[in-house]
Amino acid sequence: MERSEYTPKYLSGFVSPKKRFRILMGFVVISTLVLSFRLFFLQVIRVSYYKRISEENRIQPVPLPAPRGTIKDRNGKIITSNRYSYTIFLIPSEARNLDLLSERLAPILNLDLFTLKEKLKTCWLKKYEPIKLKKDVDFQTVCAIEEQNQDLPGVIYQVEQTRSYPDCDWAGHVLGYIKEFSKQELSEGTVSSTTNYSKLGESLSSTLNPTENKGYRLGGYIGRDGVEKEYDDLLRGKDGMNFLEVTAAGKILGLIEERDPDLPIKGADIKLTIDLELQTEAESALAGYPSGAVVALDPKNGEILALVSKPGFDANLLSGTLSPEEWKEISQNPLHPLFSRTIQATYPPGSTIKLLTAAAALESKIATRDTYLSPCFGSYLFGTRAFRCWRPEGHGRLNLVQAIIQSCDVYFYQLGLKVGLKRWSHYAKLCGFGEKTGVDLPNEAKGFVPSPEYYNKKFGKGEWVKNLVINLAIGQGEVLVTPLQLASFYGGLATDGTIYQPHILKDITTLDGRVITTQSKVLRRLPFSSSTLELLKEAMIGVVNAGYGTGNLARISDIIVGGKTGTAQNPHGEDHAWFVGYAPAEDPKIVVAVLVENAGHGGTFAAPVAKAIISKYLKKEEVVDKTDSTVAVSTP
Repeated sequence: MERSEYTPKYLSGFVSPKKRFRILMGFVVISTLVLSFRLFFLQVIRVSYYKRISEENRIQPVPLPAPRGTIKDRNGKIITSNRYSYTIFLIPSEARNLDLLSERLAPILNLDLFTLKEKLKTCWLKKYEPIKLKKDVDFQTVCAIEEQNQDLPGVIYQVEQTRSYPDCDWAGHVLGYIKEFSKQELSEGTVSSTTNYSKLGESLSSTLNPTENKGYRLGGYIGRDGVEKEYDDLLRGKDGMNFLEVTAAGKILGLIEERDPDLPIKGADIKLTIDLELQTEAESALAGYPSGAVVALDPKNGEILALVSKPGFDANLLSGTLSPEEWKEISQNPLHPLFSRTIQATYPPGSTIKLLTAAAALESKIATRDTYLSPCFGSYLFGTRAFRCWRPEGHGRLNLVQAIIQSCDVYFYQLGLKVGLKRWSHYAKLCGFGEKTGVDLPNEAKGFVPSPEYYNKKFGKGEWVKNLVINLAIGQGEVLVTPLQLASFYGGLATDGTIYQPHILKDITTLDGRVITTQSKVLRRLPFSSSTLELLKEAMIGVVNAGYGTGNLARISDIIVGGKTGTAQNPHGEDHAWFVGYAPAEDPKIVVAVLVENAGHGGTFAAPVAKAIISKYLKKEEVVDKTDSTVAVSTP
């Protein structure tokens, strides 16, 4: 029955069943189209994406650490290598009641309970990703874990490679150590390439240019000091990857057979310029003193032959898991064993700097070898202050060469005044003091050379007195040097004035067997003429070999040694003892700088150390030369 035009208003909004059916069908059609398009989008267009996501949920990659490259000495003797050890892991998906587990595990692993809980909290990223709890544990610990495996769910052990360093705390500052990446370093992006490729020379820099992908990951290791840090990019290699099948809950089902693991790529092997036998001799020669430093290098190419900083540290210990007590013992040691005295510590050079003062006077025509100044009677009066000589009875009347041989302070007080602060500072900087040598080791200090500008800023222009140069002329006052700087300077004095950049890397052996050798680089030329250098060499030979020289205890019967002693005042204790020497004088093959802290006179304490090192090296070289000669004669 059709509705008339007089239908009441309350029936005017009524929709017929036919129209409602049409609306419903339209809604169904549109919904079907939307769902069909969505299904097409998900199953056809985005199929590769969701397949990948599904695989990632099913497949868990597990890193395979790359073996770190070995470190050898110049003769091919292994200094640092890898050995197999046990590492303890926790699989999060299998762990229950972490508090109870931590309480049971801490005493077994000899870890502080708080430290263990923090480790778990920091590394708890995914249920199926194992957490490394402690590396390099002994067999007894593994046995204890096996015996209590029912009470330690999720705790497993695995055989891994770990770093092996020399015993006796030797060469720790040279080699450095490795340590795990921290979560903070990775999250903040503070981990970066440590190798300074510009120090390796142009050929190495272009051949071994670092890649963008460093493979940094939590649980991985990075060099923290010494060679391990400086050449970490070369030594670390590239980690591989294995693939496990896991459930959605994180339970490990096993290896995925259809997918081969990505094998790790071993790091490059490197050879250092260090002579292991000489390093051992230097360590032994300094063993009787609590603290000191030795630098031995080849003056003809800058290769570092030995580098000793005492006290040392056990790199094996630092590469493992330290207890709070062990770290406290190391970090709060008043002798600061982690501090490398060869390149990081700076000291007043004492009388070893007198050769710089003498050379500046010679080059400026202020003095000649026959220049006599006021006689030494044990002190020098300047104004109202008396500057004392190390020898209370004095040295009498001396010329320049004699003053160097006997290390007369009074002579050099007067010579320093003649040279003047501005000229002295100028020559010191030209010789490389106050600047880094650029050695391929981290955290090198640059020392300090005061200048008129420095004193104007410190005291006010024209407010500082002339006698400041008196102290600088004998290596006291504000001037500071590192043992490596002093060894480099004497390397130039011992030869023709050429100073080569000190370096510790000799060559690199890549995975494919290529050997890439470093290039020696001239750092600077000393600003001294050949006549000045010859006079200084004559004086340095006299220091050791003249009967009245201060370096008699460095004399070797069949080898002519040249050098200079130094005794630097120390406001914190006894004087520091210095000796810097080279040999053989006619054709220098080695320069040795020795510093013994708080010991006394350099000629008494430092010179014998240098003698032992020089003698060991040259006697060894003599044996090698004779062997080579014999082989050459017997060959047809």
